[in-house]
Amino acid sequence: MMIRSLVAALGHDKVVVDPNRLGRYRGVAWGEAAARLPLPRPPAPAQVAVLPTSRDDVVAVVGIARESGTPIVPHGAGTGVHAGAAPLEGCILLDLGAMRHIIAIRPQDRAATVEPGVLLGDLDGEAERYGCMVGHDPWSQPIASVGGAVSTNGVGYLAGKYGSMGDQVLGLEVVLGTGEVLRTRAVPKSSTGPSLRHLFIGAEGVLGIITRADIRLFPIPELRALAGYRFPRFEAGLEAVVEMNAIQLRPSMIDYEENDPKLGELHLGDLVDLPSLMYLAFEGFAEEVAAQVGRARAICLRCGGEPLADAEAQQFWDTRHESAERYRRQREVDPLGIGRQARVRQWTSTYVNIGLPVSAIQLFRRRAAEELASYRLALKDSGLWGMPELFSVRFEHLSPRDRRAAEELELGTDLGLRIALDLGGSMEYCHGVGLTLAHLMATELGVGLDVLREIKRALDPHGLLNPGKLGL
Repeated sequence: MMIRSLVAALGHDKVVVDPNRLGRYRGVAWGEAAARLPLPRPPAPAQVAVLPTSRDDVVAVVGIARESGTPIVPHGAGTGVHAGAAPLEGCILLDLGAMRHIIAIRPQDRAATVEPGVLLGDLDGEAERYGCMVGHDPWSQPIASVGGAVSTNGVGYLAGKYGSMGDQVLGLEVVLGTGEVLRTRAVPKSSTGPSLRHLFIGAEGVLGIITRADIRLFPIPELRALAGYRFPRFEAGLEAVVEMNAIQLRPSMIDYEENDPKLGELHLGDLVDLPSLMYLAFEGFAEEVAAQVGRARAICLRCGGEPLADAEAQQFWDTRHESAERYRRQREVDPLGIGRQARVRQWTSTYVNIGLPVSAIQLFRRRAAEELASYRLALKDSGLWGMPELFSVRFEHLSPRDRRAAEELELGTDLGLRIALDLGGSMEYCHGVGLTLAHLMATELGVGLDVLREIKRALDPHGLLNPGKLGL
């Protein structure tokens, strides 16, 4: 009955029931969708997928879902990491990838109005025709959608200058679980109460379905300069970044990471001092860039940095999206292949992105190295992205063939994230929570999780929008 209602409202072309096509909607780029919290509906292929092409289509789907009591899972490009768009048993999967219109670009306002399925790379390419650019530039730029980036409040290579995706949202149009349409005004500042658009930034579709977004654009910089440095150990580069930050020297890009250790270099309970590479980008008007480059060079040299060849920094910049391009080509050739690989792969490490006070980074590294040793996990690939508070690290299992490795990796990762929370940090700064990290939301938010539940009840009284994600 529900599917017949969808066909009647939207037409056959917008309703998908073929199991082979439904199987392509995994809602997670790698791995499998899994939850550590009990869910009323477990991850499973959707009952039906719908391809809306307008806000009115979305409103119609929400109305049918309410009448039938069927949950809705919004789905953008499906490149998320923590299964925020993973389908649930019996759900309607709302494929917003069909809403890919760039409605307007207003160069004088430095703004674009777009539908949620527009790919970030496509928007950036169109904005370039008007002398503008998109400030959000993640590795996944060619394959990630605007709606998904807003819903996870993602961070990209240029976050040091332009901030997260949420910082670049001026206004939103959202369909609520009641079927009502909420529009916020596309201005950067208002004092008419709390900013409603921020309710939906990072909300992963649990409070409403984004159907239109007003995105801030930036002028293409007069000059962009790239630089690279090799530091003898992670702490030296961290000192350089902190010193730059202290004088408000903000490179548009900071990509800093330890060298990958060779087999046998890692030791349980200890940190390994390895050379670390830092790539920097500076952009703006020419005089500003020249001043930033010179001062950053002085700081990096004083902290023990060794300049890299200009060509090496340029190569890093030119190839920053290559992994996304490979992913896209593979998905085009074999859409189900990525899922099959995930099911057979034995995961031996976890890469986590943690927001930490700068003063806690070294304390976190030492505590995590010591306390994760009981799970046979070592720390590697410590790094910073965009600003000193955005810290990333890999937990590597040193006995990957052991039958207990997967369980120890899971438990040790949880412990590492709890250490970050204990130090006043956040368990994620980039990819959202989805299902994978939902069990830690109570620890992260405390009474704030109850506040979010009350907000969800007000905006989605039937609890149909992406249930279980974010722990809601």
